[in-house]
Amino acid sequence: MPRTALLDRFAPRTRTAEPPVRPRSLLHRHWIVVTVVVVLLVGGYLVWNPPWQQCGAGLTEENDVCVGLSLDSGPLRDDDPLADLEALIADRNAQAGAAYKTVVVLENLTPDPAVDSTPIDFIRHEVQGAIAAAWPRPDTTGVKLLLANFGSSAEHWRAAVDQIVANAESHHIAAVTGVGISLQNTRDAIAELSRQGIVTIGATVTADDLNVDTDGKRIKNFFRVGPTNSDEAHAAVNYIAKLPKRRTMLVTDINEADTYAGTLAKAFTEQQLVPIQFSKKYDSLEGQLTGTSRDEYLQKLFRGMHSDICNAQPDVIYFAGRGVDLRSFVYALSNDGACQQLRSVTVISGDDAATLVGTKLPLSGDIAVTPLYTALAYPDQWKMFTGNDAALTYQQNYTDFINAFTGTHEFEAAALADGSAMIEHDAVATAVKAAEDDPSASPRSVTNFVANIDCNSAVAGATGFIAFRQDSGNQIDKVLPILRIEADGAASPVDLVWSQGRPLDTSPSCTS
Repeated sequence: MPRTALLDRFAPRTRTAEPPVRPRSLLHRHWIVVTVVVVLLVGGYLVWNPPWQQCGAGLTEENDVCVGLSLDSGPLRDDDPLADLEALIADRNAQAGAAYKTVVVLENLTPDPAVDSTPIDFIRHEVQGAIAAAWPRPDTTGVKLLLANFGSSAEHWRAAVDQIVANAESHHIAAVTGVGISLQNTRDAIAELSRQGIVTIGATVTADDLNVDTDGKRIKNFFRVGPTNSDEAHAAVNYIAKLPKRRTMLVTDINEADTYAGTLAKAFTEQQLVPIQFSKKYDSLEGQLTGTSRDEYLQKLFRGMHSDICNAQPDVIYFAGRGVDLRSFVYALSNDGACQQLRSVTVISGDDAATLVGTKLPLSGDIAVTPLYTALAYPDQWKMFTGNDAALTYQQNYTDFINAFTGTHEFEAAALADGSAMIEHDAVATAVKAAEDDPSASPRSVTNFVANIDCNSAVAGATGFIAFRQDSGNQIDKVLPILRIEADGAASPVDLVWSQGRPLDTSPSCTS
């Protein structure tokens, strides 16, 4: 190396104006602090704004769930148990042809078990039934299905209905189906849809007065594929009348917001065939309880009736209340001490008791209970239909449904036990039939085609032939299976009853 270069290498260097380099340890601490702050800020944002709360198009967030019309068929709450079905709906909607029409399923799709009477499995089965009706075959492309959520007790019905109305034209909405349970809120939703010219086809709503508005006027655009509570009470009365012992007591929910319980009790009270010797009333206070669950509250209340029931010694108790309340009632009878005057009792209720299917019940306790209910549908009901030439036709219609449900979509047959998939299938199938018949794309034109579904042009459904009365929109000659709930939660058939005493006449000369 040259000497000058060597001297330059070791010569003292002039200090520059650059800031001193920080020790690595200090830089490391600085970035740790920055990282922690960023993580805390992001974490805090996610706590208050979790990703699932970014509700999709047509939806708004209310009490940690999404309500409205799910235009994207995305999740409606954290860890949504319907997520797989929503993804299936989105996939099938994407395959729809240009001339599609849309059917909306309006329900409480995010039930809260602490306050709501309908369990999520029941809702899930309804959605599965709707899917089977919308796309019975793999190549079906003319229909879209959308889910609308009005939340617990249909509290947010306005948000759901407003979105349905706003999107009716652009999404070719032909009809709304389902509408949950018989509450004042659901009736308000039905009435508003009717005012907007949109037809609603109820599935599980059975309250007699649900087809009239608060002014007592007929809601002209409302139809239902299920029975009325009068039909159910009539079926129960005919069954009780055939029993060797029929000393009867009535237990009824008087919650004014629940029109299901009120009209069920009214229909049973007004019948003349089976006298009611005793009655007890309770108020479920749905959605109004704090600091306790509905079950805890009602078990305590029903235990207070124990001695009255013992003294009354009924052979049969007609329970006009929700299925979830019936469960509390059975537990109270079973666990509140022996009753020398009453060792066993038959308890008969309405179709909402189907929500107890799959729930274990203490039926051999202090007072042994045999729980029965008038069901909307049951998978083996047609095995009880014999001695009529039409039986094979009804069975074939059910087989067609099974081919779509367990064949096309590979849903489990066990999901049929509570009947909800069958009845929702028939509501959607009826909407699809009317939409296909309607040459217009207007959402307000399909009503006439639904009204035309009478005994001469009945829709073949899983629960029987669907036909509507012209004056009320109610189903004609609905079949009602009477089922028993076993201790393990299984349902077993007891009888098959027609609401008008006979199967629907679908001959060319029929009248409705």
